[in-house]
Amino acid sequence: MLKVTVIKSSSNCTTCSETEQLVSEIAKNYKDRVEFRVITNGTSEAGKFGIVTTPVVVIENKIYSMGKPVIKEKVEGWIKKELATESTQ
Repeated sequence: MLKVTVIKSSSNCTTCSETEQLVSEIAKNYKDRVEFRVITNGTSEAGKFGIVTTPVVVIENKIYSMGKPVIKEKVEGWIKKELATESTQ
């Protein structure tokens, strides 16, 4: 199962909310292969990624985006790339 995580600010961040919604919608297309979760910056779990700014998109343990809005097609491409890598292992 591929782990896709959005790390968002604990404050009311519009970009974080939009990123969470977009990535969640994409993950639903792969519900049998992708585990989607959201964690809040400032927690010990988020701290292991060394985050500077939110939102952050993490796939497995790789940071794909940090501190900026994401584009649906790019996120979908990242997930497909990681799923392909996962299936060859």
